[in-house]
Amino acid sequence: MRQNDLRERMERGETVYGMFLNSGSSVLTEVIGLAGFDFVLIDSEHGPTGVLDNRELVQAAEYRGTVPIVRVPNSSSDTILKMLDIGAHGILVPRVNTAEEASRVARAARYYPQGSRGVASTRASDYGFTPLTDYFALANRRNLVAVQCEDVACLPNLDAIAATEGIDLLFVGPYDLSSSMGAPGQVGYESIRDTVDAVLDAARRHGKLAGIFTKDPGEAAFYAELGMHLVIVGTDIQSFAGVCRNLVATLKPDRKPAPLTGY
Repeated sequence: MRQNDLRERMERGETVYGMFLNSGSSVLTEVIGLAGFDFVLIDSEHGPTGVLDNRELVQAAEYRGTVPIVRVPNSSSDTILKMLDIGAHGILVPRVNTAEEASRVARAARYYPQGSRGVASTRASDYGFTPLTDYFALANRRNLVAVQCEDVACLPNLDAIAATEGIDLLFVGPYDLSSSMGAPGQVGYESIRDTVDAVLDAARRHGKLAGIFTKDPGEAAFYAELGMHLVIVGTDIQSFAGVCRNLVATLKPDRKPAPLTGY
């Protein structure tokens, strides 16, 4: 079973950096790994990929030495099971607003005695070449279980979510959060400060990790200094779009640059 040191590094106080993969491209997955990112976040919520696609993306990430984590499209136990069975080293679950939802996620992602994840000899256990008696404990330790705080509805329950056994990391989703606040796109720290600070405080109180999405290296460095353990820096599509836009602006200086918004 392939291991990684992502959790250990974060628990030592190091910040790890990754990128969202929204394209579903195995080539860009390899590029993200070769470039030196610590992890790739395969986005199956807003991206086009399903279980079969993600199996190839997980393989590509492992081959190039970066940690594959999947953002699942929902908190269904079946969805979580399939993404972990193909070998994802962790999951990020959107819109978890209550401790009850967090507990269901944790139980679906963990093997007994920490949870109730279904058992089979899948790719995650090397198709049976890793004995199941060893695999259960290895998977429970390796696989990162992260839930997103991206709606103000989670705030009254944040402390209970952070206290939930089996949840490793609280992740701030600034864009959906800003929409739930009635200010879509207002994602600067001053706009979402109360939520960010509440997530960091809850994580510290309960010995959990914290993470966030950022738009650029400057914002990433700011949040790392603030105490975030896991930081996503942009997406593959937006990074490529930015490069293309800048190239065209250089090659055709008289042309008005194409607008580029979003993340």
